[in-house]
Amino acid sequence: MKTLTALIRREYLEHRGAFLYAPTLILVVLLVITASGVAFGRFQLDERMALLPALKVFEFGTLALSALWAFYLMVALFFYYADAFSADLRNNAMLFWKSMPVSDFGMMASKMLTGLSLFPLLILAAMLMTALIVFGGTTLSALTLGSPVPSLLAYLSSLVQIGGFVVVALALALLWYAPFFAWVGLLSTLFRRWSIPLAFLIPGLAGLAENLLFRNAGPEGGYLLSYLQRRMQFGDSRMEVGDGFLAAGPFDSGQMLGRLVSSIDWTQFAGGLIVTALLVFVASEYRRRSVAS
Repeated sequence: MKTLTALIRREYLEHRGAFLYAPTLILVVLLVITASGVAFGRFQLDERMALLPALKVFEFGTLALSALWAFYLMVALFFYYADAFSADLRNNAMLFWKSMPVSDFGMMASKMLTGLSLFPLLILAAMLMTALIVFGGTTLSALTLGSPVPSLLAYLSSLVQIGGFVVVALALALLWYAPFFAWVGLLSTLFRRWSIPLAFLIPGLAGLAENLLFRNAGPEGGYLLSYLQRRMQFGDSRMEVGDGFLAAGPFDSGQMLGRLVSSIDWTQFAGGLIVTALLVFVASEYRRRSVAS
């Protein structure tokens, strides 16, 4: 356990720029923009906003910014896995971890685990800070427009509902996309930083070859690219989170999570986790043999 903790800590220290410093800077900029708007009297909203309850504006702002943070996390994790699996080959860190009681698979698994646990937790903390900024902006907006200001308990209840939905949905999304992260990680052990373009180029060329060899023998675009297109889609595209905002009552995380869970192909979900483990294993075996040679 101590070894795993040390490995995760090392990943954090080497990649905290993208998952701690950059989000902190974004939060500071967002806070400065909000404070400047209040200080200089620019915190003016269209009077039509007064028709919307302040709690709904808070929910919409928090959900929208949480979606942006989730997108940032996915992009950052892609670049993390494109580098992390081979990052320590460029310096003397290889000598350090080779002296530790950990296998190559254990090393690769710790990198995979860090990207699916610690780094998302840092982004979730940024989401919470963003919600506090939205709370301040929403309250000031309501006071400026003369709208009723919800009680603190109402805000907390709404935040708990949204937070519960975001945490579960983000965890499921990370596990759904884990095979793609493992894929670029495997390419990282083979081609180093060339893994970024190759992660898209290899499937694209394979799909092109399939279309040339088996023209009109399958779905439009070919079996491979059609499958990847469906696999890149998390949940049901018809399920919009905005539906929860447009509902008459407060945001209901239970209802939204029920719809999300029912829209997931759990066979693909479980198969993706197996593929993830296999890709990490292959990466570790190649790494072990290449280092030994």
